[in-house]
Amino acid sequence: MDDVTSNSESDSKEEIDAHALITTLYSDHRKTKSEEGKGTKSKQEYALLVNDLEKQFVKKKVKNYEKAITVEAKHKRQIQQEMNELQRDMKYQVDEGKADTESKITMKKDAIQSSDESIHLYEDEQKSLQDKLQKLNEK
Repeated sequence: MDDVTSNSESDSKEEIDAHALITTLYSDHRKTKSEEGKGTKSKQEYALLVNDLEKQFVKKKVKNYEKAITVEAKHKRQIQQEMNELQRDMKYQVDEGKADTESKITMKKDAIQSSDESIHLYEDEQKSLQDKLQKLNEK
């Protein structure tokens, strides 16, 4: 799923934000100029920052699941079309060819069922992430 839905732009921003949380610079305050707004933060400000980072991460995962669901649905439709073509072709085949075609149709049905299960799993994960996002917003 990550291969299908990788997004390098948001990854680099998250890495920068996460890196900003754990980086500590030591310097002589007499030789260093300080910028406005770059001072120390309170526990509440850090908690809000972490909460925002978690929300961004959860939103990204929800989008990834949406993309995975669309890819899986497209794959399911393609298999369904192939299965329909095999069923149409089976009418004009002899008995030996029909047995082979029936086994291919069975394989296609299994693939469709597997796609349905994957879609259902992705939807369940997406719902749990949306619940988590709602709780983070309440927090």
